[in-house]
Amino acid sequence: MRKKLKEIIYAQGYPNAEAAPIVNLEDFFEGNTDEGSIGCNLLDHPGIKKFYDVLINIREKANVQGVFVEIMEMEDGVDYWAFSERVYILTNAENSSVEEWVTDLEPSEVDEGYAFGVPEIAPKLFEGYKVYSVWWD
Repeated sequence: MRKKLKEIIYAQGYPNAEAAPIVNLEDFFEGNTDEGSIGCNLLDHPGIKKFYDVLINIREKANVQGVFVEIMEMEDGVDYWAFSERVYILTNAENSSVEEWVTDLEPSEVDEGYAFGVPEIAPKLFEGYKVYSVWWD
Protein backbone atom coordinates (compact mmCIF):
# COMPACT_ATOMS: atom_id res chain seq x y z
CA MET A 1 0.00 0.00 0.00
CA ARG A 2 2.90 2.34 0.71
CA LYS A 3 4.22 1.63 -2.79
CA LYS A 4 0.86 2.60 -4.35
CA LEU A 5 0.75 5.77 -2.26
CA LYS A 6 4.26 6.68 -3.37
CA GLU A 7 3.32 6.16 -7.03
CA ILE A 8 0.29 8.46 -6.68
CA ILE A 9 2.38 11.16 -5.01
CA TYR A 10 5.21 11.01 -7.55
CA ALA A 11 2.73 11.00 -10.47
CA GLN A 12 1.74 14.50 -9.31
CA GLY A 13 5.30 15.76 -9.73
CA TYR A 14 6.50 15.31 -6.15
CA PRO A 15 8.92 16.62 -4.93
CA ASN A 16 9.22 19.31 -7.61
CA ALA A 17 5.56 20.17 -8.26
CA GLU A 18 4.40 23.73 -7.67
CA ALA A 19 1.56 22.53 -5.42
CA ALA A 20 1.82 19.80 -2.81
CA PRO A 21 0.20 16.53 -3.93
CA ILE A 22 -3.08 15.33 -2.50
CA VAL A 23 -4.46 11.82 -2.10
CA ASN A 24 -7.81 10.36 -1.17
CA LEU A 25 -8.47 9.06 2.31
CA GLU A 26 -8.18 5.38 1.40
CA ASP A 27 -4.75 5.84 -0.19
CA PHE A 28 -3.41 7.67 2.87
CA PHE A 29 -5.00 5.70 5.69
CA GLU A 30 -5.35 2.10 4.54
CA GLY A 31 -2.25 0.24 5.67
CA ASN A 32 -1.05 3.25 7.67
CA THR A 33 -0.11 2.55 11.30
CA ASP A 34 2.35 5.45 11.67
CA GLU A 35 0.95 7.99 14.16
CA GLY A 36 3.75 10.30 13.10
CA SER A 37 2.18 10.58 9.64
CA ILE A 38 -0.53 13.06 10.68
CA GLY A 39 -1.25 15.04 13.84
CA CYS A 40 2.19 14.19 15.18
CA ASN A 41 2.24 17.31 17.37
CA LEU A 42 -0.75 16.17 19.42
CA LEU A 43 0.16 15.29 23.00
CA ASP A 44 -2.66 12.74 23.18
CA HIS A 45 -2.81 11.43 19.60
CA PRO A 46 -6.26 9.92 18.96
CA GLY A 47 -4.80 7.28 16.63
CA ILE A 48 -4.77 6.76 12.89
CA LYS A 49 -8.11 4.90 12.97
CA LYS A 50 -9.81 7.86 14.69
CA PHE A 51 -8.44 10.28 12.06
CA TYR A 52 -9.67 8.00 9.30
CA ASP A 53 -13.11 7.47 10.87
CA VAL A 54 -13.71 11.20 11.49
CA LEU A 55 -12.64 12.14 7.96
CA ILE A 56 -14.71 9.38 6.33
CA ASN A 57 -17.75 10.59 8.29
CA ILE A 58 -17.13 14.13 7.05
CA ARG A 59 -16.77 12.95 3.45
CA GLU A 60 -20.11 11.15 3.70
CA LYS A 61 -21.99 14.38 4.54
CA ALA A 62 -24.44 15.47 1.83
CA ASN A 63 -22.80 18.90 1.53
CA VAL A 64 -19.21 17.63 1.19
CA GLN A 65 -17.72 17.19 -2.27
CA GLY A 66 -14.54 15.53 -1.08
CA VAL A 67 -11.85 15.17 1.58
CA PHE A 68 -8.17 14.93 0.60
CA VAL A 69 -4.89 14.54 2.45
CA GLU A 70 -2.02 16.81 1.40
CA ILE A 71 1.39 15.13 1.35
CA MET A 72 4.32 17.16 2.61
CA GLU A 73 7.01 14.49 2.66
CA MET A 74 7.63 10.97 1.42
CA GLU A 75 11.02 9.55 2.33
CA ASP A 76 12.65 7.00 0.04
CA GLY A 77 14.11 3.81 1.42
CA VAL A 78 12.52 4.01 4.88
CA ASP A 79 9.50 2.36 6.41
CA TYR A 80 7.83 5.59 7.53
CA TRP A 81 4.50 6.45 5.98
CA ALA A 82 4.05 9.63 3.98
CA PHE A 83 3.83 12.73 6.19
CA SER A 84 0.90 15.15 6.16
CA GLU A 85 0.13 18.20 8.20
CA ARG A 86 -3.01 19.22 6.31
CA VAL A 87 -6.34 17.88 5.10
CA TYR A 88 -8.64 19.63 2.62
CA ILE A 89 -12.41 19.53 2.93
CA LEU A 90 -14.47 20.69 -0.07
CA THR A 91 -17.90 21.81 1.10
CA ASN A 92 -20.50 24.56 1.05
CA ALA A 93 -20.59 24.59 4.87
CA GLU A 94 -19.35 27.55 6.88
CA ASN A 95 -15.96 27.58 8.59
CA SER A 96 -17.57 27.15 12.01
CA SER A 97 -19.25 23.92 10.90
CA VAL A 98 -15.99 22.52 9.53
CA GLU A 99 -14.25 23.41 12.81
CA GLU A 100 -16.96 21.51 14.69
CA TRP A 101 -16.60 18.46 12.41
CA VAL A 102 -12.86 18.17 13.13
CA THR A 103 -12.90 19.08 16.85
CA ASP A 104 -11.95 15.56 17.98
CA LEU A 105 -8.79 15.72 15.82
CA GLU A 106 -7.60 18.93 17.53
CA PRO A 107 -6.27 20.81 14.48
CA SER A 108 -4.21 23.95 14.96
CA GLU A 109 -6.19 25.91 12.36
CA VAL A 110 -9.02 25.70 9.87
CA ASP A 111 -8.60 28.21 7.01
CA GLU A 112 -10.10 28.70 3.59
CA GLY A 113 -8.18 27.73 0.45
CA TYR A 114 -5.28 25.56 -0.65
CA ALA A 115 -2.10 26.40 1.25
CA PHE A 116 0.41 25.91 -1.59
CA GLY A 117 -1.60 26.41 -4.76
CA VAL A 118 -4.22 24.21 -6.36
CA PRO A 119 -3.00 20.59 -6.51
CA GLU A 120 -2.75 19.01 -9.94
CA ILE A 121 -5.54 16.50 -9.30
CA ALA A 122 -7.86 18.77 -7.30
CA PRO A 123 -11.43 18.44 -8.54
CA LYS A 124 -13.28 21.46 -9.87
CA LEU A 125 -15.40 22.82 -7.04
CA PHE A 126 -19.16 22.50 -7.19
CA GLU A 127 -20.95 25.83 -7.45
CA GLY A 128 -21.04 27.56 -4.06
CA TYR A 129 -18.40 25.25 -2.55
CA LYS A 130 -15.11 26.23 -0.92
CA VAL A 131 -11.92 24.49 0.09
CA TYR A 132 -11.11 24.39 3.80
CA SER A 133 -7.60 23.64 4.96
CA VAL A 134 -7.41 21.74 8.26
CA TRP A 135 -3.85 22.09 9.58
CA TRP A 136 -1.84 20.51 12.39
CA ASP A 137 1.28 22.44 13.43
